[in-house]
Amino acid sequence: MRIGSFMRILAMLAAAVAMSPAYAQESFDACEVFTLADAQAVLGEDAAAEPANPKVKRPKVVPACSYHSTKDGRKLTATATFKWGKTNEDTQRAFEDARMQFQTKPMLISGAEAFWAGKQGEMMLRKGRTWITLAVGPALPTQRDVNTAKKLAEILVKKM
Repeated sequence: MRIGSFMRILAMLAAAVAMSPAYAQESFDACEVFTLADAQAVLGEDAAAEPANPKVKRPKVVPACSYHSTKDGRKLTATATFKWGKTNEDTQRAFEDARMQFQTKPMLISGAEAFWAGKQGEMMLRKGRTWITLAVGPALPTQRDVNTAKKLAEILVKKM
């Protein structure tokens, strides 16, 4: 392995550690930001959350939230995963590293930075030290639609 490749891998690992949920607020539930109403706006009126298991204690920090729906016999999912950096600069650096890693398409979202990673079928959205990864559509990443993810991004950026 070349030294440059090794250093790049180390930088990406450091960015991943810096973006862990441990830097979130004392308590955070992604489903309080990404609500059922938001999911219904992008998936349709029959969108529903996964049923909660009453036997499992909910952790203080829940960084991801998912909703499911069916359209034309196809299962659809909308997922938002939140990450936080220690500082705005740390988050911006990790965001730029991810933008360079994936083959991306820049997106114009008012009030935030965003890009679409087509092979992953995900939209990355950053505002301040908060980074959200959005995946909306079928299970296969290549079948996900950028416009649906952008619609969800526009809804969530207003809440940040």
